Amino acid sequence: MSLSVNKKQMLKLLAPYFAVGICWCILSNGWLTILAYHAQILFWSRNSVSNMRWPDSRQIMLIALPAAAVGPALYFLLPYITHADLSAWLSTHHLSRLSLTVMIPYFGVIHPILEQLHWTQLRENSPASHPIFAGYHILVLYSLLAIPWLILCFVVLTATSVLWRQLAKRTNGLAVPAAAHVLADLGIIIAAWLKA
Repeated sequence: MSLSVNKKQMLKLLAPYFAVGICWCILSNGWLTILAYHAQILFWSRNSVSNMRWPDSRQIMLIALPAAAVGPALYFLLPYITHADLSAWLSTHHLSRLSLTVMIPYFGVIHPILEQLHWTQLRENSPASHPIFAGYHILVLYSLLAIPWLILCFVVLTATSVLWRQLAKRTNGLAVPAAAHVLADLGIIIAAWLKA
């Protein structure tokens, strides 16, 4: 692997950190953050939607229940795991209830598909991509969750990234991990919308 490829891969790995660091942590704008991240994904992406082969019904059942449980679990756990008022936290990042309503289909469907396109090749090339993927989420959540919950989130997201790599490899496509990601992210954004 040449030096230029290493630099390119590093820039791809750091794409969410640039977006979150500037747009979330400094500018406190949720929409700018996700749009900046997605612009980088589209710039770097060499994968195509043709990798989204539709999973068979057995594969869907294996991922559907745990992925769909993320939203309801978060909805009921939020009062116990947050150390900040969720509505105020969202508002600080320019995410009003109306803004979250628009965010439901965007974050719940478009975001997970773009993330799978971006991270699949990175996961194949570097085991470090798993904790790097998990780490940027911690930057987003650090002002909302207490440290033990941040650690748990980091572990779960790292393990989820490993699982998505295995699912993509086993099914020879991105549809299964993308479907799991869509179900989880839809649940998360709907839970946030209901609690806001």
